Amino acid sequence: MFNAEKLLGKIVRETLGGGSSRRNKRDGIFDSLASGQGLMTMIGLGVGAFEILKAEKEKKSIGAMSIMAPPAIPSSSMGTETMLPPLPRSSPPPVPTPKGEQRVTGEELAVRLIQVMIAAAHADGTLDESEEKAILDRLRGAELESEEKMFLVSELHRPRSLAELTAGIDDPSVMKTMYMLAVATIEMDSDAERNWLDALGDQLGISPEVRAFIEEQS
Repeated sequence: MFNAEKLLGKIVRETLGGGSSRRNKRDGIFDSLASGQGLMTMIGLGVGAFEILKAEKEKKSIGAMSIMAPPAIPSSSMGTETMLPPLPRSSPPPVPTPKGEQRVTGEELAVRLIQVMIAAAHADGTLDESEEKAILDRLRGAELESEEKMFLVSELHRPRSLAELTAGIDDPSVMKTMYMLAVATIEMDSDAERNWLDALGDQLGISPEVRAFIEEQS
C-alpha cells in the first residue's frame, strides 16, 4: 500500500508549490509532507498563516472604520459620550460528527484531502480524456510510483460526493485546509464550479466571510 501522506505531499507540491523546478519558502513544509511525516504540520502552518493574514486584514479594516466613524452622540442624561458596542461576529458552528462515526485522521485524512482536490477538478461536471491527461502531466514532475498513479486514475474516474468528502470531518483547521485545497485546485470559470464550492463550504460549516478570505488569498 502506498503512503497517502507522501502522495498528498507530491500533489500539493506540484499543484501549489510551482513544481520541482521552482523552489520557494513553502518547500520545507512540502518536503516534510512528502516524507509522510508532516500532514498535521502542513494543516497547522497553513491555517496559522491564514489566521495571521485574516487578523491583519481585520485590523486594517477596523482602523479605516475608526477614521471614518462619525462623532459620538452626547448623552443628555449623563453628559458623557455614549456609543453602542459593536455586535459580536458569529460563525456557523462546525458540522458535528454523526454519532457512531469516527473522526478522520492520519492516512485516511490524507486520502480525503486528495479526493477533495480530485472532486474539485470535476466540479463543472465533466472530465474528459484531455483534462485527465493534463492533470497527470501536471503531476509528471512528482515522480509518482505505479501504485500512486493507479490510485489517482481510479479516483479521477470516480469523484467523491460532498457527503463522502466531509463525513467525519469536525476539526475546524482540517475544514479550512480542505476548503483551501479545493479553492487552489478549482478553475472558477463556470456557475457549476461556483455552486460546487459553495456547497462544499456549506457542508463544512465555513462562514461566508472566511470563504471569501480564503478565495482572495488563493
